[in-house]
Amino acid sequence: MESLKELFTEEFMPHGHCFFWKPGILWTSVLSDTLIALAYFSIPIALIYFIRRRKDLPFNWIFILFSLFILLCGLSHIMSVLTMWQPIYAIEVIIKALTALAS
Repeated sequence: MESLKELFTEEFMPHGHCFFWKPGILWTSVLSDTLIALAYFSIPIALIYFIRRRKDLPFNWIFILFSLFILLCGLSHIMSVLTMWQPIYAIEVIIKALTALAS
């Protein structure tokens, strides 16, 4: 619990400092993570559509859990974009932990 408290009180630098704010590297990373997140977000939409159309699936809860996992994966990419400018690593770590739990 103490390490979690430290994570929220520590002051970190934005991830962009690691790239020395070089536009080529920075925007390639941001655009890539954004496109990956959009792809991840489209998968659960397709799965939920499929589940609703097929009422005869015996284990539809597996698709729902997989959708949750994929949504969290996409959210972790969005957090990578946000931490480029804002050092909100504590939230990023929580989302990664939730992703690990869902997996």
